[in-house]
Amino acid sequence: MSLSINDAQIFSAALKRARKKKHLTQAQCAELLDHSVSFQKDLERCRCSPSIENFYHICRTLDISADDCIFQDSHDRTGSTYQELLRLLTLCDERSLSVLVATAAALTEGNPHAAPSDTEARQT
Repeated sequence: MSLSINDAQIFSAALKRARKKKHLTQAQCAELLDHSVSFQKDLERCRCSPSIENFYHICRTLDISADDCIFQDSHDRTGSTYQELLRLLTLCDERSLSVLVATAAALTEGNPHAAPSDTEARQT
């Protein structure tokens, strides 16, 4: 199964950004990922897409968010505040998560860019 052209473009851009962030050449990155330099170049040029296993391996090895490659939207999910929030969410119990959801809903109320809550979506 290969990525759609749009998904492949998103992935290739994320791969290139991650490689540069780690200050790796294409050859060094290919060696780290245990594939050929030509495959690395083809991935970055969106000439091919990785298998699902290779996609997972690349994301894990280079700290690429698979969610950002698959569910890309207009929100910045790379900032340190967002990453810190994700880290902290894993430490919360159900009660704490409920409080956070209510707080986030209150904070985004009136924000035209915020997605509607489940309750709002059911009302329309």
